Amino acid sequence: MFFESFSKENPGKFPLAVSVVNADGTTASALAPAGEGSDIQATFFDMWRQEHPDVALQDVPGDMVMASGSGLDPHITLENARYQLDRVADKWAADLQRDPAEVRKQIEGMIAAHTAAPFDGLVGEKFVNVLEVNLDLRQKFGEPRS
Repeated sequence: MFFESFSKENPGKFPLAVSVVNADGTTASALAPAGEGSDIQATFFDMWRQEHPDVALQDVPGDMVMASGSGLDPHITLENARYQLDRVADKWAADLQRDPAEVRKQIEGMIAAHTAAPFDGLVGEKFVNVLEVNLDLRQKFGEPRS
């Protein structure tokens, strides 16, 4: 009921926890409408997590959650590419009606070919240029069916 009434009163906004100063000078938490910001996602996740403390969360690469739309694009970490590899290979194999293990091996080669690290690997995490991998996928396999 809360979200329903809030969305009617504040179209296009989300409830965001803010600190307010009461008339007596004390500080309290309140909800205020907000239209953007990472605080919105954090607030909703915190609220959900408090109500579901025993739910096992799946470990995912940090850049998969935190870096979308960042300066890393079109790059993702090698860890992120490996995390998504089975799903991508299975989808391409289904579209091509080919053996998933064979397609996976070919995609692994494409990922390896487009992996680099800052300063030739002396520092930092390895990144994969997803744009180049996707271009290679289309060159090798054609356009995906779906």
